[in-house]
Amino acid sequence: MYERVTLLLGQLAIIVAWFLVWEWTARAELLPPAFIGQPSVFLDMFAANVADGTFLKATAITLQAVAIAFVIGSVLALLTALAMSVFPMLEKLLSPVIDALNALPRVALIPLFILWFGLGVTQKVASGVSIMYFILLSYTLAGAKSTGPDLMLLAKSLGISRAAIFRRVVVPSAVPAIFAGLRLGMIYTVLGVITAELIAGGKGIGTLVSYYSNTFNPNGVFATLIMLIIITSTLAALMSAAERSIGKWRS
Repeated sequence: MYERVTLLLGQLAIIVAWFLVWEWTARAELLPPAFIGQPSVFLDMFAANVADGTFLKATAITLQAVAIAFVIGSVLALLTALAMSVFPMLEKLLSPVIDALNALPRVALIPLFILWFGLGVTQKVASGVSIMYFILLSYTLAGAKSTGPDLMLLAKSLGISRAAIFRRVVVPSAVPAIFAGLRLGMIYTVLGVITAELIAGGKGIGTLVSYYSNTFNPNGVFATLIMLIIITSTLAALMSAAERSIGKWRS
């Protein structure tokens, strides 16, 4: 407990010191405040945008697309990983295609998503799914393959069926990797949706970043980025809490 509190205080001290140096640099005009922003200004702007509901409304719009993309991407990835784990030949057939698709830059695909799905929520969901799917698929496959060979040999020698081995041995062994993929995939799904909003517009957090950037308002950009950090940190903490709960079942 003492170590945790000390670590938290140390982290807070680093952040405060960073902001103090930043504020001093801006006020002394060692670097132009119009370029680097000023903490006292964008923190006030952050508080004002939270108070008047600007950030909360934008967050709700962004999280709607994130939630849909997360669910769709997760289900598709888990089903694909399940099929590839049960049928090794299927993995050999699909792996080159999956690797090739995963190598495509997502930003370059967003104009195609806009062309195919329009400027609504669907193109943002498509952008998020294109990231979530491949991250979770890779982690799930790696987790399934991490099952100890001795454990597999023991299960087979005991006459346990292939389906039971998969359900009782492979899946529990893959749970940590699956949740690592879910946690990382959640964060990158948010970034994928934000990127789509930056390019396509709308009313989400990414649109606010685009607006402040286009109006040369660095304080507005930093205020919005603080909101984005809060969103991703909260989602990551929720995923970690869910992982700990599942960990009790796994044990």
